Amino acid sequence: KGGYISKKEQRGFGLKFKLQSYVAISRFQPGTRIKYGPNPKTHGSKSFARYAGYRQAKTVGEALKCGAKVADLFWELERGDYKVLGGVRSDEQEAAAIGQKAVDKARAQLSNVKGPHGCPVQLNDPAAEKKLLEEETWRAERLQKVEQRAKSLGLRVESTDEIEASNESADIRLQRRVADAISKQKLASGRKIVDADILEVLEHWGFSENTQRLNVMRPGQKYVYSDTVGAIRARCAGFQPTPPTWRYPSFARVLNRWLSDNMPKGLAAKFVCTAINLNCNYNGCRHRDQNNEGPSIIRAFGKFKGGKLQYWSKDVQKPRLKLDMLRASDATIFDLSKQTVVFDGNRAHEVDPFEGQRYSVVFFSAKGYGKGKQKDVSFLSKECGFRFPGPGDMARLKRACAC
Repeated sequence: KGGYISKKEQRGFGLKFKLQSYVAISRFQPGTRIKYGPNPKTHGSKSFARYAGYRQAKTVGEALKCGAKVADLFWELERGDYKVLGGVRSDEQEAAAIGQKAVDKARAQLSNVKGPHGCPVQLNDPAAEKKLLEEETWRAERLQKVEQRAKSLGLRVESTDEIEASNESADIRLQRRVADAISKQKLASGRKIVDADILEVLEHWGFSENTQRLNVMRPGQKYVYSDTVGAIRARCAGFQPTPPTWRYPSFARVLNRWLSDNMPKGLAAKFVCTAINLNCNYNGCRHRDQNNEGPSIIRAFGKFKGGKLQYWSKDVQKPRLKLDMLRASDATIFDLSKQTVVFDGNRAHEVDPFEGQRYSVVFFSAKGYGKGKQKDVSFLSKECGFRFPGPGDMARLKRACAC
């Protein structure tokens, strides 16, 4: 609508429903009994005709078979267009009424109801409403700041087609464009990159809701804010740069420049890495990384209290102890807000709880880096500033770092 950030509208775009509606509908089964009221849609409209098609439905499964969408269940529940009568028709009864195929389809549709965008915990968490409000407030303040910065930078407003081509949401796309533009300015200045520079770009970066990092999530968490730039080994595509790396090379480059300008003292070998992991506002539970090769470097940025790193440097015995059997007294504690640390991510580590805004940046090498294509390695080195491992580099680094 002429601005950087899409505004929420009434129907069909930017839909937003109450947390209570998600809780109610997450409990729906195909046989959940409901009763629709008179047709509330505009006479003669497509929605009027569609509503008429499922108005006589007696269950959720029947409504979905007759043309209702899951979004309709939300929309019409909040407006009182139907009532939940209580009770559930058995699977056998439901299959006899609408067919087994329709029952299975309805169950699959309902299973995708996970909760509102931005709710970091499960719907049954007593703190879900509070956490959702906190997330929404944080997002709104962040986007307002990003939009103002986009205007000051003179960034062009992208079309819907351009945003969709990025495979990123409009909000994340704008944040990352701004972070990349800020990074480009800082690099062009020619001066040393300091901690404040990195905090600034991280405060504008659009973090994705990563549901795949199960090893760092605590019980009840649905996702963490975590991204990776650089090259890693993808399950189906082999060793290659992640999509954001191609789109935002200046962002990756300013992070690598910071590391070059602020390398930890006492490192007796050239530090090499293929990727950078970016984390925002979560304290990872005790875990071991599975796909790292050699030492990593980690640092935290932001205004926060707590959030220290616990690291079990002697976690090398075989067979490995279960994580919960490691003694807290054996861990080394690091204040990452004040110290850049070289460590081995394949050994156990975790982050203490914290208050405030906390970002962490981890420079690491992913296993399989030797299979990287030359054109990708060239891009990572020349455009993104990665010190990609060459022959013998990793062996020397491992010897130099006992971690």
